[in-house]
Amino acid sequence: MLIKRKGKLFVLPFLVLFLLVSVGCEDKYIAKGHKVFSRYCSPCHGEAGDGLGYNAKNLDPQPRDLTDADEDYMAKLSNNEIYEVLQLGGYGVDLSGGMPVWGKVFSEEELWSLVAFVRTLHPNEGNEIAFTKPDSEESVFNAKRVRYPKVREKKFYDLLEALAPDEESFDEQVAAGEEIFAEVGCNSCHKVNGEGGTLGPDLSQAGFMLQTQFIFRWILNPQSFVAKTRMPNLDLNEEDALAISLYVSTLKEASSGNSVSEEDDDAEEGGV
Repeated sequence: MLIKRKGKLFVLPFLVLFLLVSVGCEDKYIAKGHKVFSRYCSPCHGEAGDGLGYNAKNLDPQPRDLTDADEDYMAKLSNNEIYEVLQLGGYGVDLSGGMPVWGKVFSEEELWSLVAFVRTLHPNEGNEIAFTKPDSEESVFNAKRVRYPKVREKKFYDLLEALAPDEESFDEQVAAGEEIFAEVGCNSCHKVNGEGGTLGPDLSQAGFMLQTQFIFRWILNPQSFVAKTRMPNLDLNEEDALAISLYVSTLKEASSGNSVSEEDDDAEEGGV
């Protein structure tokens, strides 16, 4: 393509032209999925989906390369299987807990839009996702996010009295919380005493800075505090949330020097 500028002809590189056309013609649902991916998924999977996000180096196992550059993995999955991983998280489908649960954060339409975008990252023969009914603009999927009420402080104190009424049971809850913390992938985003991710704040001194009842309520429903936080609702039961909150409340060691990642804008919003 030739462009005339001040009497001279310039060749617009084909790649630039291709990108301009691609962006302008991106399906609106794929575009919605792309937007969600950029904010919530790219820190680990990378903006290009190659598994090289800035938080990837902190994860074991490493984030999946969604482009299938080295092996055909994503192409073998059905759309429904990809949706299930997004909805339930890695822990919910017997994979790595480092893959967050998004089923209680995004709407059904957003999740399917995310599937549609992920499908553009690798060659595949997956069926095209139908977002509207035949010969109609009526949506197939629910586009509204479910809003869960804030967890009341009384819930924490009632549960604490029932499950950790004395020092021995408290210590048992803390030990269980440390295990659950790792199992559900909290350490993929949060650093504790020098180990873990940098997407969320360093929790090494959380016991000094945060009230335990707040930690409990935040873990159960972070979006009720900060709607756009990147902290997922992990779909935990109250007992597991209590155990994690008690464990986090005991973290009072010296900070590793990276209390909050510079790339985590949720810190400005009050996110944990």
